[in-house]
Amino acid sequence: MKFRTDIQILRGIAVLYVVLFHLRSQSLQSGFLGVDVFFVISGFLMSVLYDIKDVKGFFIRRAKRLLPAYFVVIIATLLFTFIITTPNEANQVVSQSIYGSSFLSNIGFWLQNSYFSKSEFNPLLHLWSLGVEIQFYLVVPILAYFFLKVRFSLIFTMLSSLVLCFLVLTISPKTAFFIMPLRLWEFLLGYGCALYFTQNGNIKHSNISWLGGAGLLLVLFIPFLGVDGESQEIALGHPGLISLLVSIATSTVLIFGLPKLFEQNFLSKTMVKLGKYSYSIYLVHFPVIVLYLHEPFSGTILNVSSVEEWTSVFAITTLLSIALHKFVEMRKFKVGICKLSVIAVLTILVLTLALPWAKLRTISGEERRIFDAFKDRSAYRCGKLIRIIQPTALSCNLSESPVDKEGSILLVGNSHADSIKYSFTKVAAQNSVATYFIVQNNPLMAGGLSPQDIVNEAKLKNINHIVLHFSSGAITIESLKEVVSLSLHSTIKVSFIYPVPTWDVHIPQNMYYQLKRSAQSPNQTKQDYLAIHDLFFSEIEKITSENFERFSVIDYLCKSGSVLYKDDEGTPFYFDSNHLTLTGAKALEELFVKVIKRNLTSKSK
Repeated sequence: MKFRTDIQILRGIAVLYVVLFHLRSQSLQSGFLGVDVFFVISGFLMSVLYDIKDVKGFFIRRAKRLLPAYFVVIIATLLFTFIITTPNEANQVVSQSIYGSSFLSNIGFWLQNSYFSKSEFNPLLHLWSLGVEIQFYLVVPILAYFFLKVRFSLIFTMLSSLVLCFLVLTISPKTAFFIMPLRLWEFLLGYGCALYFTQNGNIKHSNISWLGGAGLLLVLFIPFLGVDGESQEIALGHPGLISLLVSIATSTVLIFGLPKLFEQNFLSKTMVKLGKYSYSIYLVHFPVIVLYLHEPFSGTILNVSSVEEWTSVFAITTLLSIALHKFVEMRKFKVGICKLSVIAVLTILVLTLALPWAKLRTISGEERRIFDAFKDRSAYRCGKLIRIIQPTALSCNLSESPVDKEGSILLVGNSHADSIKYSFTKVAAQNSVATYFIVQNNPLMAGGLSPQDIVNEAKLKNINHIVLHFSSGAITIESLKEVVSLSLHSTIKVSFIYPVPTWDVHIPQNMYYQLKRSAQSPNQTKQDYLAIHDLFFSEIEKITSENFERFSVIDYLCKSGSVLYKDDEGTPFYFDSNHLTLTGAKALEELFVKVIKRNLTSKSK
């Protein structure tokens, strides 16, 4: 294939959009769509570059092109993380490095959280797309064989992937985002364009290049639209209809090329230059931003707030991208790529073992207890696989074994219920009561399950007791009253556990700063807590239904009138500003016993 300026322009635009999105450019709401452009281009090039008679050569060429720079960035990020961050962040990068070295970054981040969540420290988050891309390369020989042997198999595979992607999007957006088979349609769209509409990647129909120009304008415009990466709607979610539109627009450029007017101007030449360095820029920019803006316990910070920060991030990214491109990406190594990859992977594995050990030797026991707060919590909701194994399930059984001799409880709530579920389930099991938990993170809230849905689920599972626990302001009095009313008609008891105290500071971070920066410890009295919630609590007290009871948490989290944020040994009760750790939830176990006894009382009657 001849050199195509239009492809370099597309690459330049795509990487620019991704970088600006990660820098939190206010005007570029959906810059992450640049990755969709990359996927289509990759599929296009694979159709051209893959030779069915030289499969080994194909993989060696791809490995030489991608892996040296890829491994250098992982190793460099790992080293810099351990130099400038706390063990809390460093241990997270260890996991990311292991997934990255096995080309499974997308799987690792899928198991962790949504791409759009910033609660974890993820300087290697951007490697998810390379995980998807490398996994596509691994299946190219199989796909190419079937496409050659079975007529229409390419179209069938592409459409199947697209339909499945949209279907999964309505259930689990992060699964549709991260998992390669659900992104396969984007690669195959590019693959099909090269196979059916070009001459080995070269343009057939240059006389209608204005169609490619229209496609480029669409690519330029679409990322300014609002796409909600966590929406379950095909029209607004990602990858949804807008991803399809971006992919089709990219394919139009690949098929028809661009008019000379589009290629021969200053902006286009700049994009071509960016396209040349796009791989190195993509690899470098995200770790630079995240490490530069790092604050202990603050997750992934991407808000570049000052001119000085913009200048520094831009300068560092530019210099490192040029260096990576010149000295690694374009360099011809004397060592074979297989041996080089083995050395790199072994280096990463040694570092992931040695660096945490060395890091822990530099901190005190007090610091270690603070850092352990990040791990002092249970798995998210009902686990990671339930959306795949049971996509229509509204609740899951948290009990390890059948313990419903005395009945069952349905625990309902947002992330605050999630933070107490482990201790609650343990207490319930000790009293032979099974605990079911709502899969959704926003039940009885906007866009979540309705009161009728909750009561119907309880009736379906023969549950005789619904326990509600939410953060302050997350549930309305009207929703609570409706749950109580509907439950009364179904002879189901309802208990409401009051919200836990929250703080204006990140508790582990504040405790760390108390040690390192002489920060003031947070202070909140029982009266402060009651005053904050006075109006809400007074409304709850007006609910006098015979099947309803309320339970206060404050006395279990207080000592001498002051609200506690850590135990006597210095272990945090919170892993952020408002979510209890397992240690914090354990302090409420006496309260949970009282809640469970309602279930036992109703059963005995």
